[in-house]
Amino acid sequence: GWGTLLGDTAEWDRRAGPGCFVEEEIVYRHTVEGVFRSIGDRLTLELRTKLKDVGLDLDAQSPHHTPRKTFAEALRVTVEHLYPQLAVGEGFRRLGIGIIQGMEQTVLGKSLVSMWPIFGPERVVVRIQESFSTVNNYMRSELLTQGPGHHIIRVNECNGNPGYLRGLIEAGLAKAGAKNLRVEPFDFDGHA
Repeated sequence: GWGTLLGDTAEWDRRAGPGCFVEEEIVYRHTVEGVFRSIGDRLTLELRTKLKDVGLDLDAQSPHHTPRKTFAEALRVTVEHLYPQLAVGEGFRRLGIGIIQGMEQTVLGKSLVSMWPIFGPERVVVRIQESFSTVNNYMRSELLTQGPGHHIIRVNECNGNPGYLRGLIEAGLAKAGAKNLRVEPFDFDGHA
């Protein structure tokens, strides 16, 4: 459903016509916390400073939801910092894999991930696709099943690089027991 738009979380969309407002695109707090918790001790003072320079202050007492553009820039800075020797797409992929590994460091995440082999890849791919709507207020996704073990997940946004989602999907399905796994982005236009 649609939520109430507050003055500081809405903007007028000139393309939609007079009086039409759209919600600011935000990444939910738990997503931001999860990404940077998954980095562990590689979240150095230097990286924290770089993130603050692009608008993401991880040391704020009460962090709020993060604007999409700030989050995308923070991901880029993080990838450059953690994986300077890798191609950008591979760095984003490794960051995505790290999210699943980071989940396993929490009690709830460890419990959840331990169930994935029981569910199997066919059910886990559905859960991964459904979970995309819980990380922000702008990502829309659709799962198209082509046959057993052959799925397409369409997304409208991947924060500038599909490698991040690729890593998440790969790691999740590998934990679920997928064999001969191949996850490839296609039709990337700079956003989706």
